[in-house]
Amino acid sequence: MSQSHPDISVVIGSMRIGGAERATMHLINGLSKKGLKVDLVLLFKAGDFLDSIDPNINIVNLNKRKASQGIGAFRKYLKQNNPEKLLVVQNHIQLMVLIAAKLTSWKGKIILNEQSTFSRNLIGFKGSIQQKLSKLLFPGVDSITAVSEGVSADLKRNFPGMKNKICVIPNAVITEHLYKVKDKPVSHPYFNTGNPVFISAGRFIKSKNFDLLIKAFKVYNKDNMARLIILGDGEERHHLKRLVAALNMTDMVSFPGFVPDPCSYFSKADLFISSSDYEGLPGVIIEALACGCKVVSTDCDNGPAEILQNGKFGFLCPVGNVNYMAEAIDLAVNSKVDKISLVERANYFHVDRIVAEYLKLINSLK
Repeated sequence: MSQSHPDISVVIGSMRIGGAERATMHLINGLSKKGLKVDLVLLFKAGDFLDSIDPNINIVNLNKRKASQGIGAFRKYLKQNNPEKLLVVQNHIQLMVLIAAKLTSWKGKIILNEQSTFSRNLIGFKGSIQQKLSKLLFPGVDSITAVSEGVSADLKRNFPGMKNKICVIPNAVITEHLYKVKDKPVSHPYFNTGNPVFISAGRFIKSKNFDLLIKAFKVYNKDNMARLIILGDGEERHHLKRLVAALNMTDMVSFPGFVPDPCSYFSKADLFISSSDYEGLPGVIIEALACGCKVVSTDCDNGPAEILQNGKFGFLCPVGNVNYMAEAIDLAVNSKVDKISLVERANYFHVDRIVAEYLKLINSLK
């Protein structure tokens, strides 16, 4: 094969802000640094992470708004570029790629990457169609990487015939850049009040259940004077602000929006809190540990209990229970934690280790 063919093409919707996108960016940058010729194929070229992609990576824009419209464009891409291997993130993009590959005489290897809990993520009418298509098309792929043991177990339940093709490779979360920026100064007034500061971060969507966090914080603050910063943005923003106002906590809860390096906040906070109903492998929890920050999380499917090793490196509480979360916050605030052990745990998710795992997998698919 001539050198113009990519060794691997990584396909994802866009490079907007999100855990899957951040992990993909770290992975492709790592693979490129190891000398692989990488194409990043985007359904639509957009998102803040575009600026952080290794300049040696070739970015391909299919320029379609919907995955269903991208099938023809991706077929064309396969014919013209003939990549040796594909790594595909996100279910709707995976289905687009698998249909396009079926309609082409392309003969390379396909790895799917599952970032979330398959059965929890695909709900409603559209989700049930995606589930049916997945059941039809997934068995033809060469490998599926799951970001956590829980995500892997869920996949194996849904695709019992594919057990041997499913393996766990966590997301690449920790980079040298994180350690460089985590001590940068932050100009947020809460850090000057002398009161404890709690922090959370993520896309403002229902499954992250920031309602639970805000209500539990209200219960905890009945006897305390803490402050809460929630980093991120999304469709629930106005709802969350209304909830804070209704609970008379406008001066205690702050929404600074999206921050490119949230670790500069994590390293100064007294506690990081994750309130999700379900996850795949929440990178923000790992980043908080890397900053030596104590963590409280819902014990949701999947990821938090694995990252925190069932409570060894943080505090777990039941999903959706306001009072239990308030108690866990109180416990965490009053506990002594060895910061070095938190940082060591986070380094299990270091980009160098994850890239090495992926290289092993990529090279095994001949």
